[in-house]
Amino acid sequence: MQTLTIAEIFSDFSYYQVHYLSIITQPEQYFTPVQGAFIQVWPVGTQPLYLGDLLQLWFSEKWLVQSPCQLLLEARSNGRKQPLQRKKDLYLYELSGSALSGRNHCKVWSYSEQKTLSVSLDSVFKYYCLYRGTSRPEVPEQNLRDALKSSL
Repeated sequence: MQTLTIAEIFSDFSYYQVHYLSIITQPEQYFTPVQGAFIQVWPVGTQPLYLGDLLQLWFSEKWLVQSPCQLLLEARSNGRKQPLQRKKDLYLYELSGSALSGRNHCKVWSYSEQKTLSVSLDSVFKYYCLYRGTSRPEVPEQNLRDALKSSL
């Protein structure tokens, strides 16, 4: 199965908007891996995000960051942050931080700039809960067995 990158998805974003419903209902398309897309929330653990997960979260505007966040500046700026707020421009795809302390380092795709930005969000737990509320297509049991056998 081909692994997509975030840049590839956004380079053909109109295709995904048109075919969104068929992608999220077909397991072989839904579970397309996306490089660098994951959730890593302490103490919950790490969970990869698939194409279908991202499309559901983005098109429902649940992972379209619209509340104020902090742009994390480059390393040479000693970890300084700069306030950032944009409407319908920041698409979250990497959620990393602590549900307890609130400290986080996340990645978003800026549609207007066509590049990845590192940000700190108001709450990783909120975004984790929104992810947990998504539904995934059922994978037939035989497909699971085949996948497990091939991975051993």
